[in-house]
Amino acid sequence: MKNSTTITLLTALLLNMGITASAQVKAYTVADAHSHNDYKNNIPFYRAYEKGFGSIEADVYAVNGRLMVAHDKKEISAKRSLKILYIDPLIEKLNRDPQRHLRLLIEIKEDYKAILPLVISELKPLEKYFAYDGHPGRLSIVMTGAVPPAAVMPNYPDWISFDVDHLDGFTAAQWKKIGLVSFPLSKYVHWNGKGVFNADEIKRIKGGIDSVHNAGKKVRFYETPDTKSSWLAMLRLGVDVIGTDDIEGLGNFLNRKETSEYTAPEPYAVYHPTYKSDGEVKKVKNIILCIGDGMGLSQLYATYSANKGQLNIFQMLNMGFSVTYSADAYITDSAAGATAFASGQKTNDRAIGVDADGKPLRSLADYSADAGKKTADIAVCELTDATPAAFYAHDAERSHAAAIASQIVSSPVDIFLGSGYNDFLRPLNGVTPIDKMKQRGYAIVRNFDDFLNTPATKILALMDDSVTRPKMAGRGNYLPLALKKVTQTFKNAPNGFFMMIEGSQIDHGGHANNLKQVITENSDFDRMVGDALRFADEDGETLVIVTADHETGGLTLLDGNIGKGYVWGDFSTNDHTGTPVPIFAYGPHSLDFRGVFNNTEIFNKLKALIK
Repeated sequence: MKNSTTITLLTALLLNMGITASAQVKAYTVADAHSHNDYKNNIPFYRAYEKGFGSIEADVYAVNGRLMVAHDKKEISAKRSLKILYIDPLIEKLNRDPQRHLRLLIEIKEDYKAILPLVISELKPLEKYFAYDGHPGRLSIVMTGAVPPAAVMPNYPDWISFDVDHLDGFTAAQWKKIGLVSFPLSKYVHWNGKGVFNADEIKRIKGGIDSVHNAGKKVRFYETPDTKSSWLAMLRLGVDVIGTDDIEGLGNFLNRKETSEYTAPEPYAVYHPTYKSDGEVKKVKNIILCIGDGMGLSQLYATYSANKGQLNIFQMLNMGFSVTYSADAYITDSAAGATAFASGQKTNDRAIGVDADGKPLRSLADYSADAGKKTADIAVCELTDATPAAFYAHDAERSHAAAIASQIVSSPVDIFLGSGYNDFLRPLNGVTPIDKMKQRGYAIVRNFDDFLNTPATKILALMDDSVTRPKMAGRGNYLPLALKKVTQTFKNAPNGFFMMIEGSQIDHGGHANNLKQVITENSDFDRMVGDALRFADEDGETLVIVTADHETGGLTLLDGNIGKGYVWGDFSTNDHTGTPVPIFAYGPHSLDFRGVFNNTEIFNKLKALIK
């Protein structure tokens, strides 16, 4: 190939070899992150390196035969040389970590003729780590800023490559020395980092990206907004190197990517209600109270998106919002939240079935039993956990599992289903709660199939943890089947029934900041709600309520595609938030649940209907 061969011919050759933009598309990790002006953060090199960044930048001046790190000359300090801040730490880290790969981007602030010889001499101790053609090392050295003219680039050692902002006018030998192509984003679009690019803007930017990829190089944009929206946009466009001054922010963003996005494999069909009895003012015979633990609007919309724009819960026309603060905190926990709608009193966080002074409260299950109704308490967690316990126990401290379990022996609830078997083995006055329940005529069931098939009408079903494992870990149709079992068992009860059924592990996904777990648990819960709506239509006297005790995770939806069932979410906390939660109602008296009200009003409204 002649020296006059231009980048146009190189691009054609690379295309023929199959090196295209699509060939460079890959899953992003924090190794694709670049610490821009790294030396400006309070822990140069180490903060970005320990976060897992694959690229680190330092600006240098030549001062008295040494490379000094600074953004401008007035910042130059004898304590901030390239050797001290970067070369010595690199020697230490690369020696200790044989798997680590890194790009060191060195910006020439002025006079490449003075700086490049110093780069060659000062970086010599790193020579064995250098990555270049014929030498598959782990450290790439890329010079940026005031780089030399293309004509002299081949004169420098093979391990030195250069960062340029254009593609034209290079010979083959010169182009071989290019290690990165960097464009200012303003070359293609003026953007403040808010909103999304329109189709024309995407076309322009992608044109630039594709031109670099088609030429076999990696691309970076600088002068980009340093926000989550911007980072996400760069990923979506296929930019290879994502720059930031916010090391912790971008590092966390990329490190959490695997648990922050989810694509549902297949959508499930939703039930379309008849609305025949919806909103009618007539007798309510049966109440199905569905609690999505930790379920807020974002969790619901994420599940709706993953299911390609369908949700059983969104078929319910009458809705409101429940305000969830507790007696002693702006942000409730599940214990106080469940006590509020189970017993009608704001109580302290961690308290179950008692008021703020510790006085025991009667629950909706108690009032339903008084009215001659059958009752059920169903959860996908330990029966001693906060929400199921709030319907039968009274304790100022939710962690008193043994004490809570012992109170099940005085509960009128007919059917219990959950896990936590060991909690019920601790004897009280020489008799375990399980033995006492047997004496009361309850069938003690340890197998889920046995639970579904038992003819008993009084059941204490305590599953192994494997049965109530997360949906994404292989749990079957636990909630829909449990609902079916209870409704079939109670369908001929002359005075009807009250059932609390909880999607317990939506909350677990929020605490774990795992969007897949949130959506798969919420989907399972939603399928159960669809079956509850179908039962309500068939029965005509059933009120279905869907709500939550609180929101968990502070979930924000950053991106999604309803057509593809895809969602990207970002969590602001691994705890509960104070955001009001939605409440949906279907069936007779569903209009009673419109508006914004305290969670205690759920109890008051339901109790008024229990007759």
